[in-house]
Amino acid sequence: MQRDTHNQATHKRLAQHEVEKWENDRAYWEEKLPIMALLSQFFTLTPIFQNKIATASTDGRHIYFNPSYSASLSIEARRFLHAHLIWHCVAGHLTAPLVENPKHWHLACDHEVNTLLLELGIELPMDALIFPVCLGRSAFDVYRWLAGHPNTSTEITIDIHPAALWTHLADIQPSPGLPNLWRRRAHLIARESPALPDKVAKFCESR
Repeated sequence: MQRDTHNQATHKRLAQHEVEKWENDRAYWEEKLPIMALLSQFFTLTPIFQNKIATASTDGRHIYFNPSYSASLSIEARRFLHAHLIWHCVAGHLTAPLVENPKHWHLACDHEVNTLLLELGIELPMDALIFPVCLGRSAFDVYRWLAGHPNTSTEITIDIHPAALWTHLADIQPSPGLPNLWRRRAHLIARESPALPDKVAKFCESR
């Protein structure tokens, strides 16, 4: 019992420490990249100690992250992950089409998001997933291209795809209204954010 209490206290301290780091990202973006600070405010930062959440994910309202994993990240890698999760929502990835290969769909969505982050000037880790020959192509196009990829087993995703989160957390259920809400937000930032790069603005308009 004493050991369990100690472990719980340790977990709580680590979780709080990591939440503070993610909050600091918001403060950083407020100064350096206001569009990211605006988008991040729509999420509740939710640390979660569960083996099924080894990295991070989002349901469109919360950003779920494993504090132990978060603690292993550099500042740049954490900010990248933070932004990556947010833009999954902007890009319309809260739901997924019925595809034959869910892993390929996740890879295609990650590529789509990461190319947007590049346009926004967000630093990507060296191992960030991008297929250079597919720059500028939609997730659907990349998914089709991946059908001929020689070996996707070496490609790593850093998160749990939002549309698959419910398979990891039993109490998480997809919300039918959230994709439309994020579509409206994408249209809004395309109109109201003059500093948004043209390619990103056009992408948001197309949601």
